[in-house]
Amino acid sequence: MRPLFGLKGKLRRPDPLRMRAEPVLKLLLILAFAGMLPASCQKEPAPWNGDTLQQPRNQLTAEQLAGEGAFPLVDMSYFARPDWAKPAIHSFSGSISIGETELTFPLERAYYPGENLFPAVTLEFVSHEDELIPLRSQFLVQDGESGSLWNVLVGTGATWYEEEDGAWSRASVPLSLTDNYIGQVRNCVATFVFTDDSISRICLQCSQETADWNDEQVGDIRAVLPATYRPGTSAASQAAIEKRLRTKASRLPVSPLSDIDANHALSDYFGKPGLTRAPTSLGAVVLDGVVYLHPPRTRHGDYPYPGEMRHAVYSVTKSMTGALALFHFAQRYGESVFEERITDHVPALAAHPGWQGVTFSNTLNMVTGTQGGEGGNQLYEVLIKARSAEEAIGNIAGLGDASARPGEAFHYASTNLFVLSCALQGYVEKREGPGVSYWDLIRDDVLIPMGLEDFSLRRTVEADGSAGLPILGYGAWPTLDEAAQIALLFSREGIYQGRQLLHPEKCREALGRSAWSGYATGNEDRGSRYRHSFWSEDVRAHGCNVDVTYMLGYGGNYVWFFPSGAVALRFMDEYDLAFRDLVKAVEAIKPSC
Repeated sequence: MRPLFGLKGKLRRPDPLRMRAEPVLKLLLILAFAGMLPASCQKEPAPWNGDTLQQPRNQLTAEQLAGEGAFPLVDMSYFARPDWAKPAIHSFSGSISIGETELTFPLERAYYPGENLFPAVTLEFVSHEDELIPLRSQFLVQDGESGSLWNVLVGTGATWYEEEDGAWSRASVPLSLTDNYIGQVRNCVATFVFTDDSISRICLQCSQETADWNDEQVGDIRAVLPATYRPGTSAASQAAIEKRLRTKASRLPVSPLSDIDANHALSDYFGKPGLTRAPTSLGAVVLDGVVYLHPPRTRHGDYPYPGEMRHAVYSVTKSMTGALALFHFAQRYGESVFEERITDHVPALAAHPGWQGVTFSNTLNMVTGTQGGEGGNQLYEVLIKARSAEEAIGNIAGLGDASARPGEAFHYASTNLFVLSCALQGYVEKREGPGVSYWDLIRDDVLIPMGLEDFSLRRTVEADGSAGLPILGYGAWPTLDEAAQIALLFSREGIYQGRQLLHPEKCREALGRSAWSGYATGNEDRGSRYRHSFWSEDVRAHGCNVDVTYMLGYGGNYVWFFPSGAVALRFMDEYDLAFRDLVKAVEAIKPSC
């Protein structure tokens, strides 16, 4: 089966606008994205029972990093700052330039274009109080700029000194790879040794991901990246340090899940075996403002930077970004924004018969009465393969009408959220002026006040290099804190530190706290009701019927909301939709009734 982001071929960058796939394979691709296919029976990566880091280290030594040759897969503890480490004997301030490099990515199929290439990229860092802070967290490779498929997301790492390293200091950084089509994430860590003016080769290992299970997308990645270090202090270095301090100060406190999980019911749920030994990349419960975190398992030990780990959440994006945006503008401009007409703000759809009378609310709730669903080849041909916003909305304008009228029948379609994105941009420009980005307003008025200014999401790819329009239907890459904070903002009915950032009544409607029951979905596997992009299902737990509301994305990505105020998160890619055991475990700790 084809992947969600490209086609099989030689190692060269294709023209995405000319990519073609056989009709049957395109059908399978879209069915897989819609969650209608079971996970394949592909082989799991080889079992891991290797050594963990001890003093003195026997892997990734300074001599090995500064020398030649490849590195084997190792336990993730070799990338972490050990308890016995001392502060680095050198400071780090400057840029690391990495050339396009071949990845070791064993697969039992041919590589897709650029899938086994690390992109050419220059990363800037500054060290501060044993942390290695990136000056920029996101490096998106525009089409045609690179032979690689991958973009790079960089988190804050660490610096330290080990006596056996001699004249070298040591560093590691969390580094994630994501694609420019759907937004899967490969969770990696990179490590190297350095002096004031030199750097070793960089060892990269990726042992966890949220990706499409079909067509053998899951697998371990490693590489040795030749790097050039250019020391120097950037004008942005102090700003990066200050931003890091603000971000840390705003983060929710994190405690071990075992603090609330006396009978291990939650750890059994998050840790249950699936198609791999580490099926869950993030499992957590948020109670009274504290995140209780399940250990961040990978196929090679625990991930050393759980707070920096990125997650591909697929259709969770619809709630995490689409509802967030519309709820904020309802608070900013008034509730009437929900009744704005799509055709008044999206010129490409102004004359389309099917979109007449469709409101912003209809679009968020999947009751547009239009074509554009997940089935067949529509999503791939219409939205995923499209690069620019103009091309994508033009493709949507070419779809036909459906029999239902707006507001009558639920029909799930990721294209609806991109239409909403276009409409929000048009609406905000009419209110604020030409060129004003609606997502910049969300970032400035919602995300930055919450300390979430590095929150990243998939956008269209524009030929002029501009930021592009958020897809909203898929493509968010949240960290643990970003996902938890946005979830709590909804749960607290739009209030953050006394400020009303989202429309309170719309939050109540979405979470089932109003008289409005939402729309019947006819899909008991996903959820029986749909309210403003949130699914809902009644679950019997401890003699009580609990109305559980949740964000849901392909692969089994969930953010659950309980009437008690508890929130739970689980991000994975093995498409496990069973969550009654989780509900019972959370309800046993904090009952809803």
